[in-house]
Amino acid sequence: MSAFSRLWRRAPLWRLSLVSMVAFSGITVLYPPNWLVSLYPPLGKFAHHSAPSAQDDDSASDNEQSPPPAQSGAASGNKGQGGDYTTAQGAVPPIDAQLVDLMPMAGRQFPLPAGIWHPVLTETSGPHGEISSNILVRTDRGVVTGVILVQATTASVPTSAMTDQPCHLDGAFFQRKLSAPGGAVQCIATNVGFTPKGDIHSKDDIGWAFGRLTLLGFPMPPVWALASWTYAVNAEDGGKNFEVVSMALSPADPGTAHVKTPLSDWSPQGLGTSPFSGRFMQNVNDWLVRWAPILQQGYEGTLQPSPNKIRSEAADPAWHGSAGAPPT
Repeated sequence: MSAFSRLWRRAPLWRLSLVSMVAFSGITVLYPPNWLVSLYPPLGKFAHHSAPSAQDDDSASDNEQSPPPAQSGAASGNKGQGGDYTTAQGAVPPIDAQLVDLMPMAGRQFPLPAGIWHPVLTETSGPHGEISSNILVRTDRGVVTGVILVQATTASVPTSAMTDQPCHLDGAFFQRKLSAPGGAVQCIATNVGFTPKGDIHSKDDIGWAFGRLTLLGFPMPPVWALASWTYAVNAEDGGKNFEVVSMALSPADPGTAHVKTPLSDWSPQGLGTSPFSGRFMQNVNDWLVRWAPILQQGYEGTLQPSPNKIRSEAADPAWHGSAGAPPT
């Protein structure tokens, strides 16, 4: 019997320390803290999911096709006066969790469109976690029919944290500024986007989320109708409180990822000539106008739960009904 084996048998505390050292070393490699990654950058390659950083955003090349859903008006890269809003802490909830009707979000209510939604990614960003983000997905017969990115503040943030003008989106298919209380702004917009090349090693939240969906084997259409709602309120301290909802809705045939028209029909020129794509986008526009007041009521916390019946106006154009959903 060797000295090591005798020590292994006779020294339980040493044995426990050795096993713990190996186990916690592995956990540190898979989930390294930010300070350790900064000291030894190669560790970032093994991280389970790295939050986006300003350096990564600057070095990333622009995609020729716009990824759904876009971050419009939310904190997406600048350092505000109150601290760094580029560093995020992410978590990956069980994707088999089911969400319907209402979801708590940043101390408010977030109404969900019709169907059963599943969480893909949750994040907090800001010096004290002032901005909460969630990515949700809806499927119908195993095919993705909708993706939502919602970002909301739990406390006021500097105006500079909202990097975009919320009601002035270049290239939008449709946009409208809606009425809002004094000191607030509310607007909606729609556009067309193409499915990004998902990558679970991506620093971009949307790219990572689509990469996870691809890895899990979810079929997705090649093109999406994008719909966004932005609500921003002036805070007493001179900052902003906001909620930004970006949705990607599938125009594919029910239960499939097949789109019945060529992708050229979804270009700005094609939308004006193709009956199907133009009609679908108009349906999304009309639905978003009706859904915006529901989102505002959720922001104000005045909605009543409706778990046994689909909420009024919740049936978006991409929802075709699904098993287990409450009746209309």
